[in-house]
Amino acid sequence: MEPGYGLDNTHGGALRGHWAPGEPEKSWWTGLKVDKAARMPITIFRCPECGRLESYAWPEGR
Repeated sequence: MEPGYGLDNTHGGALRGHWAPGEPEKSWWTGLKVDKAARMPITIFRCPECGRLESYAWPEGR
């Protein structure tokens, strides 16, 4: 497993969440410094019987 964090890039709207590797670094201008090339979209699967959620971050195009 690789450490990382979830990104919330919305301001009054709904967008797909992303995962970024490493520790978050603060940015005065944007909140966090993010390497956009390294981030991955988060896909969440839900079990319809028990409601369990599992999250995965796969590279684009997978």
